[in-house]
Amino acid sequence: MAEEQILNLPFKLFFLNASTGLVLADLRGKILIANPAFAKLFGYDSQDISHRDFLSFIPGDKVKDVNNMLDGAVMGAPQYCHKEAPFLCQDGKSLSVMLSAALVQDVMDKPLCVMITLAEIIGYQDRRNNRKPLPSLAIASNGQRRQVLDGVDRPLILVNEARRIEGINLHCEKSFGFLLQELLNQPIGYLLPEFDRQWPIQSHANPALIGSNSAKPAFATHALHKDGRRLPVLLDLTPINLGDRRLWMGIIQNLSEHQAEQESASSLAWCDSVTGRNNRPLFQERLRHAIRRTEREGKKLGVLFLDLDQFKRLNDSFGYEAGDQLLKDAGARIADSVRKSDTVARYSGDRYTILLEGLDMAEHISSVAQKLIGRFGAPFQWQGQDVYVTASIGISVYPVDGIDGDSLIKNAESAMHQAKNDGGNAFQFYTQALNTRAMERMKLDSDLHRALKQGEFVIHYQPVVNITNTGVSCLEALVRWHHPEKGLQPPLSFIPFLEETGLIVPVGDWILRTACRQIKALRTHGHSDLRMAVNISGRQLLQKDFAQSLGDILQETGLDPRALELEITESVLIRDTEGSAKMLSSLVERGVSIALDDFGTGYSPLSYLKRFPIHTIKIDRNFIQGVPKKRDDVAITNAILALAANLGMNVIAEGVETEEQLAFLRERDCHELQGFLFSKPMPASDLSHWLHNRSH
Repeated sequence: MAEEQILNLPFKLFFLNASTGLVLADLRGKILIANPAFAKLFGYDSQDISHRDFLSFIPGDKVKDVNNMLDGAVMGAPQYCHKEAPFLCQDGKSLSVMLSAALVQDVMDKPLCVMITLAEIIGYQDRRNNRKPLPSLAIASNGQRRQVLDGVDRPLILVNEARRIEGINLHCEKSFGFLLQELLNQPIGYLLPEFDRQWPIQSHANPALIGSNSAKPAFATHALHKDGRRLPVLLDLTPINLGDRRLWMGIIQNLSEHQAEQESASSLAWCDSVTGRNNRPLFQERLRHAIRRTEREGKKLGVLFLDLDQFKRLNDSFGYEAGDQLLKDAGARIADSVRKSDTVARYSGDRYTILLEGLDMAEHISSVAQKLIGRFGAPFQWQGQDVYVTASIGISVYPVDGIDGDSLIKNAESAMHQAKNDGGNAFQFYTQALNTRAMERMKLDSDLHRALKQGEFVIHYQPVVNITNTGVSCLEALVRWHHPEKGLQPPLSFIPFLEETGLIVPVGDWILRTACRQIKALRTHGHSDLRMAVNISGRQLLQKDFAQSLGDILQETGLDPRALELEITESVLIRDTEGSAKMLSSLVERGVSIALDDFGTGYSPLSYLKRFPIHTIKIDRNFIQGVPKKRDDVAITNAILALAANLGMNVIAEGVETEEQLAFLRERDCHELQGFLFSKPMPASDLSHWLHNRSH
């Protein structure tokens, strides 16, 4: 385990400052780190014992017992987690110690390491002569006893030999939510459930300790809060005499309180005092860790360096109070423009840095930068006045522009200065090639918005024929973009960008409405059995109001829902199986049918065919192109046809281009065919004439 992961454990603060010796070991017993109290008690430096076997410090006759204790901790068996044994010191002598071991887990309950506590039994008071004396309870009345217990500044419990609680103090009530009356005479497991079956120390194990002030070990365990929370604690047990009765006094160290203190201190250390945002040291630290993650995952990350263009003018005009408020408002706008997983920090003065992780393409950063530029186009408010402040942004990308944090920040800042020199209110990549691609994406975004507004999208229709007589049974609506300068653009040149930007939703609605009107007109003029297939994107399908929008379109066009087939891909189902299942069921209830496009190219399990209301499977063209000559394609196609037959599903083979392929599919009773052998996609203006000729 990496040391940085260990030091992020919830009890970090206690580990470093505890008076009890503490060791963290891996699950095989190799020492990872020891705390300062351990070094003081046994004379070892933490580095001297790192990676040594913990059992090497235990004399041979006790190795088996201690090894059983460590194994028990890993297995979660409390009866094996406490042992008395000698421990070898740096000077060659040994100390008698009480050992306790507890398994440390992460938030997903995955074992991280074992925490071992070591408390000296013999001679402990001589070495710890500053230990506070225990309260004298033997001669105290019940009221006086409570007063004495309340004087202890930590949660405290009294437990009798029957392992029942006889008393608690005020700190215990506050820490765990129980009143004395609720815990009195309850088994110890009521508060400390892991001690319910096995009390860690036998009262008669060391009679010499009874009545003395010698320390017993601090056991790592959990306490149960009244509200049901399990809180990490250390329990420091000491035997005492109360007249002729033997009790155990337990002083509890609430580790969750230390965690809160640590987090509070950490918050102050990593927080910008003016804006409340992350500060430069935290940004640099997160960037360092992000680079490691990105390197492992094979992805990209982006560093954005943002500078407020007219900030000095605002400070000079309105004063520093206005400047501070603008910095806060600017931070809020930036944070609202990125994902919650991204890091936003005030780097210095009027400059912010943004860390974007987990990117598949560097071009995605330009979308964020453009969004930020747009957000700063709106005015800020100061005492009822509109204040306009724009932003200049520089961008560096790992690993193209640097492989360490300093280089990425420096290069992003350099790119920011270039954007500022070019007039500001813009963003600039450090690498020119990325700048060129970013500008191309901005131009494409602008052109597609214009295309939707000015009606540049057109639909071409490709016929689907039945296997028996190659009569036309269906038309598939395929969108094209008629660019005013470049002419007709193929789908792959713009559809992925529509998906990425969300423009696919309004464009998809237009396609669906136009296709429904077209098929309604054709069915009205003699093609009454013809149906229309329309591709639906994942973003469309998962829109909450998609089913209602479809219903509105069907009502508006007057189309019989049975004439409409919606095509989806396997990737849509994988993205959100539960949401997709609910939406598809809702659509089928309205009367439309569902086709699974490009079947066999994704990674969805075959159980999806049973789980989702799918009526038609479309065999991907990549398999059809190989039949009947390629054995693998033949085997896959045969398997799909057999599967569909057993499930009672319709099958369409895409990409049929040769008579050989047609004969192969006809021999195997494939229901419908689509491909250039029958027709290329055609505009609506050619469709009626083609259908007329086909039917005659």
